[in-house]
Amino acid sequence: YLTQRGEKPLLVDRHSVAAAASGKGGGFLARDWGSGPTEQLHTTSFALHQELAEALGITSYRKIPVLSVTPGVRSKRTTDICPWLDGEIADSRWMDRDGGAQVAPHELCTKLVEAALSA
Repeated sequence: YLTQRGEKPLLVDRHSVAAAASGKGGGFLARDWGSGPTEQLHTTSFALHQELAEALGITSYRKIPVLSVTPGVRSKRTTDICPWLDGEIADSRWMDRDGGAQVAPHELCTKLVEAALSA
């Protein structure tokens, strides 16, 4: 976004782009888990990641549903919602079927740097 405004960012990285923690995280994004002063940041950031994935050709980006799970004795209802989940689950419910996403952090960081350098 800096390059879209005519600015040239300065990147300082000891080894390579996203070589450490920034490239190794789970890449989980949640649209509406913020509250109060951060609520708008969450929704805006979630939409921005989807826009970036499309614009930069980030292939690891995918929308995922968000499920809340409580441990305990499994019931028919919990088996129907999440049969792939191992262990005992007393309750499970959809928090948001369209409010989660995942992206490989290394790919995201690399694509962002490539886009900035080519501008």
